[in-house]
Amino acid sequence: MLLTTLVVAACHCLTAVAQVPITLEVSTYDKSSVVPGFIYLAPNTIPFSGPYVFDLNGTTVFKGAGKLSGTVHDFQPCVYQKKQRFCAWQGTTAFGYGSGQAVILDDQFKVIKALPASDYHEFKIVQAIDAQGQYSDTAYLTVYTPVRRDLSAFGVPNEDDQGWVVDCHFRAVDPVSNKVIFDWSSLDHVPLSESYVQPTGGINGYSQRSAWDYFHLDSVARLSGGDYLISSRHTSTIYRISGKDGSITWRLGGKSSDFQLQDFSFDSQHDVRVVSSTADTLTLTLFDNEYNTFVQPPKGLSSGKMIEVNTATKTARLLHQYDSPSKDIGNPSGDGGSVQVIAKGNVFIGWGSDAQVTEHTADGRLVYAARFAVPGSSGNSYRAFKGPFTGIQK
Repeated sequence: MLLTTLVVAACHCLTAVAQVPITLEVSTYDKSSVVPGFIYLAPNTIPFSGPYVFDLNGTTVFKGAGKLSGTVHDFQPCVYQKKQRFCAWQGTTAFGYGSGQAVILDDQFKVIKALPASDYHEFKIVQAIDAQGQYSDTAYLTVYTPVRRDLSAFGVPNEDDQGWVVDCHFRAVDPVSNKVIFDWSSLDHVPLSESYVQPTGGINGYSQRSAWDYFHLDSVARLSGGDYLISSRHTSTIYRISGKDGSITWRLGGKSSDFQLQDFSFDSQHDVRVVSSTADTLTLTLFDNEYNTFVQPPKGLSSGKMIEVNTATKTARLLHQYDSPSKDIGNPSGDGGSVQVIAKGNVFIGWGSDAQVTEHTADGRLVYAARFAVPGSSGNSYRAFKGPFTGIQK
């Protein structure tokens, strides 16, 4: 059972009064049903981009604009070397991906470890204890690398015989030594023809800067047997990857699905996570965007989903759907989004470019909703998290 359970610590902090430009307005709060904790956001609007922590009343606990370099993503509580820490990504972004570093912060929000250069779409530290009882941390990162390829079949004129395409990698890294333990490449395993996003606009494939992002890797999850589940937004596919040789074991969704999806679908998804597993089934969560800004118009409304994948019958079914409070006015999220299973089976959702967070009971009842505002922007936090907070309060 891989269900994430949060043990919420009290906030033992120093206090310093500061002007806060970003606000969190709470519209729904069922205190009897909501799991205690703090809300982690990383709005990406410069100059306000940075790590922020709010309590459930919408009060700012920590304001981090300027604490890290450039744009900040994936800010969350994490465990590193058996201690409660904070993890985040800092760097620059353009055309949907980034160049920067994943960093680990102490309780004073000082960087204590910087990992190898990476993209922002995934940064997770996972703990494990081997058969000999040895403890270890493993960090999972994404890397986007523009490379030369013949793209004439996709309408890209060949200059010097080749165009440019993004090769999406995910890497398992020892965060102590920075040694790469496992490296997987999309171009080595997934043909260009699986993409729903053609070379266009800022990703037209004409130059290194405008390389065609055909795959767009946005999450990595490790299975208990050593394989991986990864999410590709631009192929609308979830892939199971062999942890031994990197081969694709199966595809869920997209143009070449190995499964029949029963009475549901997903499109341009983010943040695929494993909730539980048996010999024949996987229970997963995902954020179903139903909208890709490179493919117009939206196909539907965004939602969080919990699904069951049966590898014996090659079917997948919807267990629960978690809708937005603003679904009646039609507000799909074209970028980002996250789904986190927390204590009591509750589900905490960050709505990406639709700047809100919600919490739902396991059966889908809305028990918390809050919208954040960034001056001069509609607001966007690639992911949002709920967890303990024990750092300095500002």
